[in-house]
Amino acid sequence: MNRNLLAITVLIALAGLTFVQFRLLVVGAKLEKQRFDQKILVAQRNIRHALDEPNPVSDALIGYLKTAERNKETATPIADSLHVFLKNQLAETDIAAQFSFAITSRYSTDEVDFSSNNFKQGKFHFHEYAIPLGNYFSSQLFREKTLHIDIENLFTYLLAELDYLIIPSIFCLLVLLICFWLLVNILQKEQKLNAVKNDFINNLTHELKTPSFSISLSSKLARDNLRKGQYNKVAEFLQIIENENDKLKLHADKVLELASLENPRRQLQKEKSDLHILITEVAGGYLQKIKDRDGEIRIELKANDFILNIDKTHFKNALGNLIDNALKYGGEKPFIDIVSMTEKKVLLIKIKDNGPGVPIADQKYIFDKFYRIPSAGNSHVKGFGLGLNYVKQVVEAHGGKVSVESKIGEGSVFIIRLPL
Repeated sequence: MNRNLLAITVLIALAGLTFVQFRLLVVGAKLEKQRFDQKILVAQRNIRHALDEPNPVSDALIGYLKTAERNKETATPIADSLHVFLKNQLAETDIAAQFSFAITSRYSTDEVDFSSNNFKQGKFHFHEYAIPLGNYFSSQLFREKTLHIDIENLFTYLLAELDYLIIPSIFCLLVLLICFWLLVNILQKEQKLNAVKNDFINNLTHELKTPSFSISLSSKLARDNLRKGQYNKVAEFLQIIENENDKLKLHADKVLELASLENPRRQLQKEKSDLHILITEVAGGYLQKIKDRDGEIRIELKANDFILNIDKTHFKNALGNLIDNALKYGGEKPFIDIVSMTEKKVLLIKIKDNGPGVPIADQKYIFDKFYRIPSAGNSHVKGFGLGLNYVKQVVEAHGGKVSVESKIGEGSVFIIRLPL
């Protein structure tokens, strides 16, 4: 299935599931509202019966309503007592919501005779939960009164009662969103990796075709000159065949080195080795190439502890890749500095070049397999994007780390850190 189609399908499924979850919450909220109305209906009936008989709360309230001159100081303790009374009655029917109340005439809510301390005129909902006060009140007040109860933030309260449904739903949706994000991220990385692999295959094909063509052509010319008895020419063509064969072998070795290191069954052949001798040997192999380009290589071996257990073959190849990299990007006259030093029980090997530098945006990808800097200053330099990844694999297999420090126009420093 096409990756984009897969992502779109998953997104549609996620949107559908979100809609279903939302509908379930709406249905759950409606059912919870019905349950709440049933419970508060019972509470209203109990409150009416409890107030319709002599008791301290009813008597205090009736006494206040009979008073012509009313003041807040008198009303506050009565309101508190009625609030506690109503709270207890609601609690008996398993309602723990915050509420306010008001008492008005049975036939009009224009004038409030009595209210709770948290009563707010403009925001109070009359008639929603109204309790007509019985004969005990009407017989003493000579008029009928209604007690109104307003549940504050009813929707929020109902949602809180649905926590058994909301919390799992939110959790599942978050998990699905995270999984979708990971899927998109993986698809993007895979798409990028495929593009890089295609670039690698194209480069490898080009690099293999050139020596193959040269070998084929040189073989034909050597055969023709052999028939003519021109042995000097034959020797020249055989030398070309040998050189081109070495190029093919070098390309194959680069791929096979990385493949062998990534094999989980591959065991490093570690042995105690003098890193300074090893660095000198590897650098010496590139000395002539550097001199041919009027360049220079400087080696400063300042580490105090340089005897480590390493796989000499792989480590020499890794150092060779870094020096070869510095040589490739060093311009017409490459200058390479190799320094070793000891720092807090860590052996550091620094290889500095005078190349164009690595852009900051590319530095975090430079050790990835197949990655090549698209904006590299030396566009003529060929490669497969395997060398630095191989270096990283070798160093990490020895418990170390490799990094790069670089600025555009100031060259690059590749740093190997090995634990002592």
